[in-house]
Amino acid sequence: MLKIGDVVVTMSHPGPFTIVDIKGDALTIVTAQGLQKVVRSANVRALEKAKPAPS
Repeated sequence: MLKIGDVVVTMSHPGPFTIVDIKGDALTIVTAQGLQKVVRSANVRALEKAKPAPS
């Protein structure tokens, strides 16, 4: 389940995006450079968070 603040990628533009708004199936995503896009949730893939190193 995607949520605001998740980092995702989309095939329509290179680089990571952060989800800033969710309205039903529509996600508003933005890059660190400020590029904003509205996409369907099916068109993005969540990036895995870094896992802590084993101790």
